Amino acid sequence: MRQMAICIAGAGALAIPGYTLCQPKARPNIVIVIADDLGWGDVGYHGSTIRTPNIDRLASEGLEMDRFYTAALSSPTRAGFLTGRYPDRFGIRNIVIRPWLNYGLDPTEETLPKILSQNGYDNRAIIGKWHLGHLDLKYHPLNNGFTHFYGCLNGAIDYFNKKRNGEPDWHRDFEVCHDKGYSTELITSEAVRCIEDYSKQKTPFFLCVTYNAPHVPLEAQPEDLQIYTGDRNISDFDSATAKRLIYSAMVTCMDRGIGQIYKALQQSGVSDNTLFIFFSDNGADVNSGGGSSGILRGQKNTEWEGGVRAPAFIHYPAFSGDGRKITQLTGYVDIVPTIRDLLGVTTAPQRPLDGISVLAALREPDVKIERTMYLGRGAAIDSDGNKYLSPGHNPLMTDLNGVLLTNVFTDPGEQKSKNKKNSTLSHSLQRVVQQYDTIVPPQIPKGHPKTFLPPKNWDITQ
Repeated sequence: MRQMAICIAGAGALAIPGYTLCQPKARPNIVIVIADDLGWGDVGYHGSTIRTPNIDRLASEGLEMDRFYTAALSSPTRAGFLTGRYPDRFGIRNIVIRPWLNYGLDPTEETLPKILSQNGYDNRAIIGKWHLGHLDLKYHPLNNGFTHFYGCLNGAIDYFNKKRNGEPDWHRDFEVCHDKGYSTELITSEAVRCIEDYSKQKTPFFLCVTYNAPHVPLEAQPEDLQIYTGDRNISDFDSATAKRLIYSAMVTCMDRGIGQIYKALQQSGVSDNTLFIFFSDNGADVNSGGGSSGILRGQKNTEWEGGVRAPAFIHYPAFSGDGRKITQLTGYVDIVPTIRDLLGVTTAPQRPLDGISVLAALREPDVKIERTMYLGRGAAIDSDGNKYLSPGHNPLMTDLNGVLLTNVFTDPGEQKSKNKKNSTLSHSLQRVVQQYDTIVPPQIPKGHPKTFLPPKNWDITQ
């Protein structure tokens, strides 16, 4: 008989009478891969024409997370994912960390790598994009629980020369790095190297691979672009089509890298004891980035489904070998409490968590966890798919006229409001929104791109 393990994971954690507390026989390696601006309609298993065979295969072998939610922007999702707390608490809900902002994730927060450092994970690497502070060393990944960093501190770097605001932004730990090559390929190679190195050691490892793909600028390798253009030149296509083709090539390159990462786990003999999680940091950048929200409404930087509902899966042989699709409501803030639960961590978190452990729903297909999730800026959703959106919180959602209460199952286009017929439900979700919308965040330092000069080589150690 399969046994269900539930343990207390701090504030908001699930406890179900009748289930036994237990710990895995061996602590798993943890690999988390995050795409940047990958839309709901940009993976093959959602019907996309973009070629993502490795993502599709891993999703079909594992647990497809059909209702996995993020914040609507990059930095907020990364802050919430690493802490299990809503980014409103750090003042990072409505912004990304721009190059000219001397601001970042509060270094006193208890991050996932800090938790893992206390539970036998000696190697904790982040490979790729950081985007949680870069103008002060206190925000550096190595000062926030990670033992190795390779990649860029900013977002939206050039894929080939790795520049942002005129200076190259590529680093190995604290040092400036001048590795040549396409950033997606460099990230993959370093992730593979880490797996080969860490798997030879006796302790479990944590590897966070944060691709900057397929975020703008739209830049693809010629060999990947040719997959979609054939013998034609990209200039032969109209602007919208060309944008989509370049974007597609970027996604396919990232997908190939994900396949190489998983192959490295297999060849190193550790794939059977590796928790592999994949998700996008937010929805598609439809207007400028060439992405697609598929059947969902909206895009990045909105709380419509297309902005906050991400393609995601979990691949972990211990409980995901049946290719299930999980309709359990879950999201980025649940990763920390769920991993705490999986590892049997019983110490209380330093600060209350907003996420919950969803381990029970991952292990057993018949388990449903009733909960409501705050989506940010006047939006919330519950386990039954009832979603509340209020106007005036997000200036980009000009197509939201008045309070909207809809159900994403029966109304996936989020067009019909049933507010008048469900005042009790509306008020319930409204209270959730008010609870978090009224958080007073720290003051964010102001700056302006026209007066900002980046440090040479983005070297913040000087």
